[in-house]
Amino acid sequence: MNRICLDVTNISPGKGGAGGGITTYAKNLLLGLDNLLKDAESQKVDMLAIGHKDFLRDLKLDRIQKVYRNVDNQSFVKRNYWLHVSLPSYLRKNQIQVLHRVIPELPLVKSSKYVMTLHDFMFDFYLETPALKKYLGNVNQLKFLFLRMLMRLGVSNHDTILMPSSSIAKEARERFPDKSLNYKVTKLATNRTVIESKSNGSQGPEILLGYVAGFYPHKGHKQAIQLMKILKESDRGRNVKLFFRGSAVYQNYYEEIKVLIVNEGLSDSIFMEGFDPNITIEEIYKKYTATLLLSEYEGFGLPVLESQTFAKPVICSDIPVFKENLKDSAIYLNNNPTRQEIEMLLDKLYDSEYLDRLVEKGNENTSNYSWTTTCRETWDSYLNLL
Repeated sequence: MNRICLDVTNISPGKGGAGGGITTYAKNLLLGLDNLLKDAESQKVDMLAIGHKDFLRDLKLDRIQKVYRNVDNQSFVKRNYWLHVSLPSYLRKNQIQVLHRVIPELPLVKSSKYVMTLHDFMFDFYLETPALKKYLGNVNQLKFLFLRMLMRLGVSNHDTILMPSSSIAKEARERFPDKSLNYKVTKLATNRTVIESKSNGSQGPEILLGYVAGFYPHKGHKQAIQLMKILKESDRGRNVKLFFRGSAVYQNYYEEIKVLIVNEGLSDSIFMEGFDPNITIEEIYKKYTATLLLSEYEGFGLPVLESQTFAKPVICSDIPVFKENLKDSAIYLNNNPTRQEIEMLLDKLYDSEYLDRLVEKGNENTSNYSWTTTCRETWDSYLNLL
């Protein structure tokens, strides 16, 4: 009997650890793989999922065995002890042939074949970009340096690397020109299909833009504020309202954004929507005419795909990964749009037929992404190592 272990100990609900995107990825991966294991061809494979009890407990898994192990990821010593001592010992003791970790950290000791998911190069991006690095502080800078080191060690010790986009794969080749990378692009997805086929258009004379993103410095909130400042100079642009919705991950950045809104005289145009546990994600998106996301960097960009599943036209930055995943189903803006480009954007926002066509394209685009495909491709990667 071949044995595969999926290690999700990095996900510690309520105690730090992996971000929301990685948690979503791990959850859908487990559910999808469990479904695949019900097939007759998969009966000769035994699979285990090892992770925090609060994460695994409520997942309905029929074929994947749950192994509860609570790892304190915030502790440098305990995180490393698990990764380089306890985990290799567990793999040997339980005769695991393939280990998959959903973050790019692998044991130094080779105890099985190793698969890791490399979501992005965010640590490098922050450390290499002075405008972002300043928000980290000394402690977080050391943390980012440490996590980047673990990622590089993982690259040196992998058997297969899974990446969410061709853009990240290209960046990996550029960052590791001397490494022989055995990688596979396994794209992410959403769990929802579009119900409505049309946008809800402008709300009377107003255009309501939703900006659904945590307050990370790379998410482009400042660029959005500058966009709103330019829009306010035109009659039509004054009717555009922007709603920031997301958790204050970087408190210093969050406070800076609030001050900037006031200083730019945009308190009547930009609104901060606080967290509300009683509101559903459908209700969040429902009121928006379109969504805006001007990220400087992403590994995949799941929020823009999610927006399309809720029948919302997407306006986003023209970074490579957005163009790769959205193609012609979005409106792209560069960092410094001209007046003419701003007027063209307003023309589109006030054109309900154009917005409906964009929603239809978004619907077609999201149909190209499914967790079933992601899980099948991941499963094939495991089988190739057995």
